[in-house]
Amino acid sequence: MKIGIIDLCKQIEDPSMNRKKVHKMETSIYISIAAVICEVQSWNEIEEFGNSKIAFFKSRIPGLEFIPSHDTFNRFFSMIKSDYFELIFRNWVKRVCLEVKGVVAIDGKLMRGPSQ
Repeated sequence: MKIGIIDLCKQIEDPSMNRKKVHKMETSIYISIAAVICEVQSWNEIEEFGNSKIAFFKSRIPGLEFIPSHDTFNRFFSMIKSDYFELIFRNWVKRVCLEVKGVVAIDGKLMRGPSQ
């Protein structure tokens, strides 16, 4: 069973107009979720975070050329139905919790050791 963020995005209706779309909906959601996990708190910080990790995101988001602007993130999230997004996101997190057993180290200590 796939439980990736891109799979989460497929359940959400993209409110963007096709003729004005520069970034895929998945791009905005993927970068935003990653940023929030890393304690980013504003649209400007999400953009900065994305730019600081551009190589990482390019390796995971097909066709990504550049990070959306803070205005793009703000506009996108103001257009989607927040209650529905929350429901989909909560269900996705539950699926992840069922699939992944034990502790998930997201701070890198597992790879480099706790003393470093």
